[in-house]
Amino acid sequence: MIHSAITLRTLDGDADLFIRTCTPVRGDNGRTLVIIHGAGEHGGRYGHFVRHAVEAGWTVICGDLRGHGRSGGVPTHLDRFDQYLEDLDLIWKHFNLKQETTAVFAHSMGGLVAVRFAQTRTDRMAALALSAPLLGLRVRVKMLKRAVGKLCSVVRPTTRFRTHVKVSHITRSDDVLESREQDPWIERSVTAGWFFQVQHAVTAAHLEAENFHVPLLFLQGDADEVVNHEMANDWLAEISSTDCTQRVMPDHLHEIINEPGWEQTADEILAWIEPRMIPSEEPRRVA
Repeated sequence: MIHSAITLRTLDGDADLFIRTCTPVRGDNGRTLVIIHGAGEHGGRYGHFVRHAVEAGWTVICGDLRGHGRSGGVPTHLDRFDQYLEDLDLIWKHFNLKQETTAVFAHSMGGLVAVRFAQTRTDRMAALALSAPLLGLRVRVKMLKRAVGKLCSVVRPTTRFRTHVKVSHITRSDDVLESREQDPWIERSVTAGWFFQVQHAVTAAHLEAENFHVPLLFLQGDADEVVNHEMANDWLAEISSTDCTQRVMPDHLHEIINEPGWEQTADEILAWIEPRMIPSEEPRRVA
């Protein structure tokens, strides 16, 4: 596997995005998989899945969203949710990604980013695999804290609040939990501005569900206590995609690709994506 990393200056000039690229030593299959991580984490946590995909012949692009991991910007903060989408535009342009040869795997809040990207840009990806996408929260925020946060989002949007996600709800893998606990790039708080921008994006994703046309693989753990299953199902019932596969994973918690037996899940994801891609013989820039 050939690994490289670059930084890209965001269009608004507020951050440098840290982008990892990995390609097979003996050449790829003409297809690119873009991985979009969840809130408070970073692309480096997907190294095992990246290696798995590269071994199957994929070129993989796995960056850190602004305010996450090694990317610049105020940690887990947004002025506008569309900043995430504009950052993806930059990545697509830099790597000259073509719709017919590009697929996306996105987890949790990254899934919400991918959904909004697909709803507002109709020519970016051939297929999308969502892992426990954030289309509604199951974790409840107390009314007083929410009210204070709403006020802060207006008068001081960078005010920080601890997240409510319990570590025990993330994965059943003790090794992953231990690694996460020691990871210096994990962020355990978000800003008031970030929280309400994400909430607005969730609302928009539902209101514009009919604008989603991309072939979709939807993965959800039946033991997930982080995202709202009912709201996800409501969204699925409204989308316009005619190629949609929903897979409920028995006993799985939130981080499906970090659960025991993840290799089989990874194989299923790649096997589902593969026939929806069209090979390309055009050269691609990978750095």
